[in-house]
Amino acid sequence: MKRSPLFAAVSLALLFGPIPLAGADAVPTQPHPAPALAGGPWVNGKPTTIDAQKGHVVVLLFWTRDCINCKHNLGYWNDWAGRYAGTDVSVISVHTPETRSERSPEATARFARAHGLRFPIIVDNDARTWNAYGIESWPTEVLIDKQGRVRNEYAGELNWQGSGEYKTVARRIEALRAEAQAARR
Repeated sequence: MKRSPLFAAVSLALLFGPIPLAGADAVPTQPHPAPALAGGPWVNGKPTTIDAQKGHVVVLLFWTRDCINCKHNLGYWNDWAGRYAGTDVSVISVHTPETRSERSPEATARFARAHGLRFPIIVDNDARTWNAYGIESWPTEVLIDKQGRVRNEYAGELNWQGSGEYKTVARRIEALRAEAQAARR
């Protein structure tokens, strides 16, 4: 009997867990409660918490300002922050420095202004939020569903060599938005 590719994908998912979306640098993730945001101060926006974001899909960005791959992602992150402003999606970032020179909250605030960043930034100089989420590289995007559970994680540059991975992440953001709507029906 010939089986469809969908049958194979579902069978693999049942055996090995979720399969990342094609073309993305997805980090295997099982849904789990999102840890609290730790550190501070906040720059470029008002302080918030993960609990305060319940009912919103959260796009949580881990970055540092001297990372070239992070800089290449800024346009996509800003696009999401602008597109979703005032909706059920919140874009929040965690600036976890890699080097001593990146530790200044004032310099991070100046960087945010100079680059026109549209999202709030928590300064995570002690890497408490970084460690709580188990992040291993800059940049990383963590998607949190409306119930406050980590659902997906993507590491690396979102358009590395024209890969278009930002489209994969954008589709996943929309899928998480739709998931909550479908559950209400």
